[in-house]
Amino acid sequence: MNDIFQAVYKSLKFLSKVSGFTYHEVNIIIYYILTPFILVYFLGKVLDNKKMVFIYLLIIFFILLIIPDFEAFSTKLFNYSVDFLNWFKILGLNYVQASVVICVLLPFMLLIFLILKNKRNPKTNSH
Repeated sequence: MNDIFQAVYKSLKFLSKVSGFTYHEVNIIIYYILTPFILVYFLGKVLDNKKMVFIYLLIIFFILLIIPDFEAFSTKLFNYSVDFLNWFKILGLNYVQASVVICVLLPFMLLIFLILKNKRNPKTNSH
């Protein structure tokens, strides 16, 4: 799990360097905006609901509009996320393990499930 954590960490640090965003901002963009967007997109395909992505993007747009300082917001949300992941110690997972399970494996498994579900749903594949 440490290898996966390090690979993700280094990727986020690289994205931070090339984008000009802080590490916390990149983390929040990836895990709180892009990952949910991808999952909502595929869920919308499975449910044959084209409005889901539009509604999601509209919500994100308005949330971003009301955040006065995205960098400060990202740092605060990142710290809350760390606290949340550290909570999994009661289940025997350290921060690295919880990060990999919650932030990498679960979204990946959900994405695979939604993609497979979409391929098996003839109603959504006919469009």
